[in-house]
Amino acid sequence: MKLLKRFCGAFAGLFAVGALSCATFAEGQKAPELKAAPAPAARPVAEPKPVPAKQNGARQFTITVAGDTGFSPHAAPVNPSTSSKGGRTLTFEQAFAPMSKDVNGDLNMINVETIVTDRNDLATDSKGQGNPFHFRSHPNGFAHLVRRGVNLFSLANNHSMDFGEAGLRETLKHVGAMSKIGLKAYAGIGLNRDEASRTHLVVANGATVAFSAMGIVTNNLERHRAGPDKPGQIAYRFPEDMELSVDRLLEPKADYRMLSIHYGVEGYVRADSEQTTNWRKMAENGVDLVVGHHAHVVRGVEMTANGGVIFYGLGNFMHHGTANISGNPVCRSYGLFARVHVGEGADGRWHMRAVEAIPVTDTYLSPHRYGSVGDSHYRIYALNYLGETLDDSSGARGMRFTPQADGSGLYCVDGAAGDGGRIGALCKAWQPAPPIPANLRGGIAASCAR
Repeated sequence: MKLLKRFCGAFAGLFAVGALSCATFAEGQKAPELKAAPAPAARPVAEPKPVPAKQNGARQFTITVAGDTGFSPHAAPVNPSTSSKGGRTLTFEQAFAPMSKDVNGDLNMINVETIVTDRNDLATDSKGQGNPFHFRSHPNGFAHLVRRGVNLFSLANNHSMDFGEAGLRETLKHVGAMSKIGLKAYAGIGLNRDEASRTHLVVANGATVAFSAMGIVTNNLERHRAGPDKPGQIAYRFPEDMELSVDRLLEPKADYRMLSIHYGVEGYVRADSEQTTNWRKMAENGVDLVVGHHAHVVRGVEMTANGGVIFYGLGNFMHHGTANISGNPVCRSYGLFARVHVGEGADGRWHMRAVEAIPVTDTYLSPHRYGSVGDSHYRIYALNYLGETLDDSSGARGMRFTPQADGSGLYCVDGAAGDGGRIGALCKAWQPAPPIPANLRGGIAASCAR
């Protein structure tokens, strides 16, 4: 089934993780005092019409999603108990503790941007100019996350083969063993093309969720790409790989379909036109949730015309190989942790009913919510600004999140307040997002310019 046109896999300008890690940006701002402002002129885009929830005890489930995660800085030896960064040493528990209570979905996904190994004797793989960074993390770190509720791993990215085929085999060995302690699925790499492109079926409160992942191949290195008898990853750069992955995701009988993609020019908060075109195409053809990462900055969130949800970029979550970006201008200063709440519709299918957006800081060491609600809301308004740029005449609409008392942002579809259960309680008092305050818009626009 030929669903997709040629994808933007040919971008020669994709940067390695180090490019952003080494970048120096202007000093960021604290959130100014919020002042009311008139709403900007409305754009001629209709709100997608949601399917009403199935009443009388309709079932629900929640998916949490988080971005790039790894426990060691570049070239650092792995340690079975701790990770050190910038003169600080934390146990795996200490690093994750501030966010552990938020990881409370039925399914909880992260992008594992490192190989997973207990060995320090593996040879690094030369990835070419512009990508000299190599990450390895001890399996105990990720086992700790699994024991705390993380149960989906996306493994396809530009660091999945930092230590060559031997490193990939180490990852598969250690991650595979985590199925015994709660890991439900891992996707995107394998010992051959069939394994790397495989769709995994998991159950969430009675619903069957199909999960798959794909990444980029650094500098078009064919040796990192999975073949019929060759270990590697499914590569976004190659249209036939993307087509295979999407086709396989749509094949099995499932109630909800989720695709993780590692893609994007590092440091750019705007999704390019080929990305929006391709990812909307996936949603139109039946992928319910597309989760993006790689750019190390947060990009906008979108609801497509048929109710699909696209996260164009989550930024970093807990990656000890990246820089402290907290002092950057607002649009480039945080990571995004999100909850997608899904309910059974009156049409018998499952649909997104609400999304929570939670800005996180200190993603280079130990992520946590902002201590100041104002600082957190500043990031929500930045996310809403990016949402404005996604409105499209096709019916896609960038989500605008309503700031909440706990610093998060909330989006609910029409009628979600009457769903009952977790969704109904969450959306009971929800109102559409207010306009971006006038005294914030200029600074947000400047920091979100590219």
